[in-house]
Amino acid sequence: MVYDKIPIVDTARRCGLVLDSRTLRRSEVEASCPFCGDHGRGKYHLSLNTATDLFRCNLCGAKGNSITLYARLKGISNKDAYRELKRGGNVYPMPQQPAPQNTERQPLPLEARHAAYTAMLEHLTLLDRHGENLLGRGLSEERIQKNQYRSMPETERGRRLLAGLLRSQGHELLGLPGFRTRYDDWTVSGPSGILIPVRNRHGLIQGLKIRLDEVTNPKRKYRWLSSRDMPGGTRSYSWVHVTGDTSKKRAYLTEGPLKGDAASFLANDALFVCIGGVNALGGLKDTLLDLGVTEVVETMDMDQMTNKQVRDAVLAMRREVQSIKGMKYSKYTWNPAYKGVDDYLLSRAAGM
Repeated sequence: MVYDKIPIVDTARRCGLVLDSRTLRRSEVEASCPFCGDHGRGKYHLSLNTATDLFRCNLCGAKGNSITLYARLKGISNKDAYRELKRGGNVYPMPQQPAPQNTERQPLPLEARHAAYTAMLEHLTLLDRHGENLLGRGLSEERIQKNQYRSMPETERGRRLLAGLLRSQGHELLGLPGFRTRYDDWTVSGPSGILIPVRNRHGLIQGLKIRLDEVTNPKRKYRWLSSRDMPGGTRSYSWVHVTGDTSKKRAYLTEGPLKGDAASFLANDALFVCIGGVNALGGLKDTLLDLGVTEVVETMDMDQMTNKQVRDAVLAMRREVQSIKGMKYSKYTWNPAYKGVDDYLLSRAAGM
């Protein structure tokens, strides 16, 4: 159906939107977004284009025209919205500042994330310096390729190009952690480094973690690929990573997906379950139950011996696992000169 031109600003007024008076004489009038709440009073992220009569929120990505704006806010069809707008009227509701939203955008379903991240990794390469880092951890060239480690695009142009390629392949970026909008274009956000796929027991990519190139805080060498609190962005969760032979009934429990990948490879594909951090226990119990393991062996870093906070977190994790009925639990120890189980196994160059 072809509609007559209906001014977007007039429609916004009829919807009771709060307009930024400083922009009323501009071609782009700004308003508070009624869909995402703009994260606070006095924020104006909704752009109203007076030339095209289109709207777009630069924060949540909501977009459309005068009719779809009115229809969505009134909960009616586009046809009914058009009829009401054409009837006009001189009575406008009192502008109401949208209430800040307490909910964050949730990530896309697992299958959609896996498909998009897989396509993303296929478009990327692994820089030589990153390949050398992985080889130094004891991983083979073949395993590095199989695990699909890649380097984060280092230029903004490369990041925009990547987002454009994914969109051209039909992948949804709204709801994909790490992706955001910038000046109406999609891009990927995050520091430079090694991208590490974090998989479930079926090998599906749940999310990506970055091993940072430049580390200012030695305790923050790894970061989730996330676009939380960014325009069009999505938070990431601390997903549990599964690597190795999933038919095994004994699972080794450690922290960090790359550590688990390396340790599993050095231990002849032993099954490793890797949490994102010592306090990131969400999903751990469900993962162990889903795997059907009967024994868990703790292989957390040796700094628990000297760091009380780490030790307390490990004890909480231990209680979480031991609460599983019938689960056998033990702790694997090694020479404390080696902080992580991967370091120890590499020093032995032998299996567990």
